[in-house]
Amino acid sequence: MRCRDHIALTLPSFLLRLTLALTFLWAGTAKLVGTSTTDGDNAARLANLGVTFIQENPIVLEPETIDEPINPLPDAEPILDELDAQSESEIQADEPAADPSDPSASLPMDPMLEQQTNANSHQVSFRNIAQTTAPAVGSDFPEPVTYRNLYNIALLLDRACSPGLTEDSQPITPIVPSWMGQGRVPVIAAWATAITELVCGAFLLIGFLTRFSALSLCIVMLVAMWTTHIGPAALQSTDAILGFIPNTPDPWNPASYSILLWQLAIVTMTLSVALLGAGPLSLDRMIFRPGRRDPYVSGESRPVQPKAPKQKPEAPAKPHERGEFDRSPPPQQNPTP
Repeated sequence: MRCRDHIALTLPSFLLRLTLALTFLWAGTAKLVGTSTTDGDNAARLANLGVTFIQENPIVLEPETIDEPINPLPDAEPILDELDAQSESEIQADEPAADPSDPSASLPMDPMLEQQTNANSHQVSFRNIAQTTAPAVGSDFPEPVTYRNLYNIALLLDRACSPGLTEDSQPITPIVPSWMGQGRVPVIAAWATAITELVCGAFLLIGFLTRFSALSLCIVMLVAMWTTHIGPAALQSTDAILGFIPNTPDPWNPASYSILLWQLAIVTMTLSVALLGAGPLSLDRMIFRPGRRDPYVSGESRPVQPKAPKQKPEAPAKPHERGEFDRSPPPQQNPTP
């Protein structure tokens, strides 16, 4: 095989894998490490999804220090007990003795007054009652809150499921099924997306399970294209180009469609890798070693055995024609045994 044929079979898949691996490893790491800020309605949506916000300047409570006196006073409990006993004896001495002939002494006490007296004489105990937490609203977050970039995907899915109302109070058509916004499904989908980008990006870099990794990343990018550009233009916009391309104020400016074109390029590259395979420079080629006559390795097709030419059937023999000077007896048509 010529040298350029070897290069043509080796480099294209390797370069595509390298580019995709660097792109998705960077994107997945940024989702887990990077942070974003938001407030108002978006912060309330994240709080209702169970997202924990990051405190930039957490408050650290220092332990209280109590200064002990150098010369502590003696224990005051015995003195207080003596004073209480003395005061009780004085009160009993001052109170007049109840006259048994007095009819008012045998009258029952007012129930309300008795209840108030018992309440004042006994210690009141408090019991904690569980409070039901209401859904968060935008007014609960007047200040910006910080969260991981990972949860931007959860916020995107939540807004895609429940986009709200238009300016004239008309419901906006959702662009994803309703089950994708129930419970903690958006948060789980966000974590699954970040892990898929990291794991499949690493697999593409070393060329392991290349076709499966490329197809997984292709699905991730197709969902991203639908939720960010194609879906809103097709279902929620009335001036989309060709019915599915978002219309911008300056459609001839390349920057207007830079993200959409980048997503389309990623989808095309992942499909190309899924069709081409890992190529010679990969673990897949070492583990799943092809045959020696594989045309992708040798650049030559398998030898084809030439087919034997078809033999024409022999023409029936013509009857013998007797010439003018032929004196031999004529052949018998129906010879008898």
